Amino acid sequence: MDIHPCKQKYIQMKTERREKKRATKRDITGEEVIFIFEKILEGWKTIRIYNTIIQQNPDSNIDKKKVEVIATGHCKVYESELSKERYEYYLSLREKVRNIRTHNVVDSI
Repeated sequence: MDIHPCKQKYIQMKTERREKKRATKRDITGEEVIFIFEKILEGWKTIRIYNTIIQQNPDSNIDKKKVEVIATGHCKVYESELSKERYEYYLSLREKVRNIRTHNVVDSI
């Protein structure tokens, strides 16, 4: 079933608007998300990650709660925000962080 060209354009524009809105709402760049994932995999605590980000970039709009949420692996970065290689790297990190978090939750039960 073919989609009318106007409908395809509408869907593409809607997707772009949604990505932009969600990325802006997150208040943190894709590179900062990757940084948080890397540090979680190294065993850093969220408060240390937060303090490091604030020291490196005092203008960052991040707060401690956002670092905690991102540290769970529940943060969507869009392909348009990063280069292809960095996006693939982000996806692999996200999967590792999610695996660590699910194993920790299962072990604590």
